[in-house]
Formats: sequence, structure tokens, C-alpha cells
Amino acid sequence: MHECQSRDEKGGSSISRNATRRVSPGGGTVSARKRATVVIAVLVGLLSSLGVALGNEEGAEPVALPGNGGSWAMSADMRVDPLPSQAGSVEIRGVGTFTYDPQAITTLQPQVFAQGRFSAFDVLVHLSVAGQISLVYAYDETADTYIIQSLNGLEGWWYDARVPGGAFERTALRMDLYPMKDGTSLYVYLEDPARLAAIEAGFRVEVALRSEHGGQIIVPIVTIKGPRATTTFENVLVTSHNVRPDLFQPGVITALDVLLSLGEQGKIASLDLAWHAEVDGVANVNHYMVDWIGIPDVLGEKSPTCGYMDQAATEGVRGYLTPHSHATTKIHLSPDIEVLVSPGFVEWQWVCASS
Repeated sequence: MHECQSRDEKGGSSISRNATRRVSPGGGTVSARKRATVVIAVLVGLLSSLGVALGNEEGAEPVALPGNGGSWAMSADMRVDPLPSQAGSVEIRGVGTFTYDPQAITTLQPQVFAQGRFSAFDVLVHLSVAGQISLVYAYDETADTYIIQSLNGLEGWWYDARVPGGAFERTALRMDLYPMKDGTSLYVYLEDPARLAAIEAGFRVEVALRSEHGGQIIVPIVTIKGPRATTTFENVLVTSHNVRPDLFQPGVITALDVLLSLGEQGKIASLDLAWHAEVDGVANVNHYMVDWIGIPDVLGEKSPTCGYMDQAATEGVRGYLTPHSHATTKIHLSPDIEVLVSPGFVEWQWVCASS
């Protein structure tokens, strides 16, 4: 599940999965004309950054599917994100701001992450082992995720994240599936109890849905809201296409796999992606953005200031998700690195500067 919201202020070791772990710490007035000029400048900047956030920028590497012979397979050659090597930071509200060495972190989810990769949750565990915070957590099989039971004696923690060049996003993605990279910042805080309960209940609904389908990922509703029409597909089987072997182990399913699966099943006619090594001078972006989804018998055309953004969640979380447009002015978590478990719905929204 993924929710984006640009924010001016931030809101509000091998370990057995079945064990509960506790680690304790060791030790003047502006004229009307000037105001108008400022407003115009801000609007121009927002429109420019909108095109950047949606993946439309000179220098992006286009990827058009299907490829030769009608294949929807994607080559990962030369499209990689370097292993994290720079010191990262995490702010825990009311506790402090900490730095960490990414090369010292071991993931609790080796079946998900490629060698040398790790999640936001792994960062907290690392700080615990280093004696900088006191963390109690356990693996919850019914939610298929690690749950923070307490941090420095308090319950109810959640996190926001900021990718390089972006703003802090209010995420509803499992903390132990959020991939960290150089330049990513974490903000951990006490979440609204109702929102946190809805997120965790949604995780359990996903696990039950996956079990109901014998371990397959079948999304009940996939909606594509294009520039002129909305198209809905029901009970979409989603399979892994291993688009990001630099980040994930084979078999991991991302939001981008939803579109690739629709293409293989003949439900969409084409897909235009853009790979960005950097965006608007921000290095280490290294992700795909969706420029266009071609649907048979549905009119519409690409635009340099428009693109598709996704939301994947369960119905119980929908009321806590923010509009797609909240993420359009900053770089944000992209669909090729958004890991899915078994969402109740996936929506793709066409978003433009005029939205």
C-alpha cells in the first residue's frame, strides 16, 4: 500500500521471525507587484516540478512495451541503483536523530531484498542492536510483517519516508518492505491510533486474500483512470517480472507488475515507461515512471506534463489515503520499487499540471 503526501512539516544480526526481540540501549511588507511576481514564479516552479515528478524530463530513457515479438519482458541491463554506501539518517520524534552505516545493516527479509539491500524497519533494528534505542518487536504472521510493539517504552509508532529529491510521504507500505537507498530519510513518530489500526487491519486482509487464492496474487479490482475514460479489470492475476533484480529477489511483486501482467493477458495494448537515473539535477533517482497506458478502444494521448500514479491498498485503508495529486510536485516512491503483498485494489490515475 502506498500513499503520497507532500509535507512542509513532518507529521504528527540474524533474527528468528517467530521471536519477540527486546534490545535495550547501552549507554517587511511586499508590494502588490512583487507579490504577483512571487506567485508567478512559484506556479512556474510547481508546473516544472510536476513534469519532473511524473517522469517527463529530457534525458529520461524511454521504454516502450511490448517489445520485439510482442514480449512484455523488460531487460534490467544497465538500469541499476548502486548499493547504499552513504551514511543515512532517521529522526524519531521525541527521541532524537540518528545516523547509520548502510553497509553494517542486515535485512530481516532476505527472501525479499537482494544482497546488500535493506528496509526502513531494518534501520530501526540496527539502531537497537547498536544500543541507541530500545525496540521491542515481533513478526506477525497474520499481517506478514514485523510489528513495533514498543519503542523506548511507547506503543503506536509509524513512519514517513523521503526519497532523494522528494518530500516526506505518508506511507501505508509495510515498513519491512520499504526499500532504502542512498539519500533516503526516515521520520518515525506516534501515529493516530485509528489510522495505524486501519493500516494493520489492511495488512491482515491482504494475507487472508492471498491465502484464499492459494498463494497467488489476484487483485479483485484494477482501475485505470485515463484522460478520457476509466477502465476497470476484475480479478487480475499478477505475476513477477523481476524488473528490479538490483533491489529484490526473484519472485517479488511490485505495483509495476500489475501493468505488465495486464499487458501479457492482452488487457492493455501498450505501456510507455521512462527510466530516470537523475531528475532535475537530483542524482541517484534510478527508477521507472509510467508515462502512458494504452488501452484498446480507449481514446487519449500522452502529454509531457502528465503521467500515471498508483495507489494500492485495501478498502479499509482507502479513507486514509490522500489524492494522487498530492504526490505530483515531488519525486516519490515509484511503482517498480513498491512491493505488493495482495492488495484489494490497485488504481492508476492520470495526473496533469492542470489537475
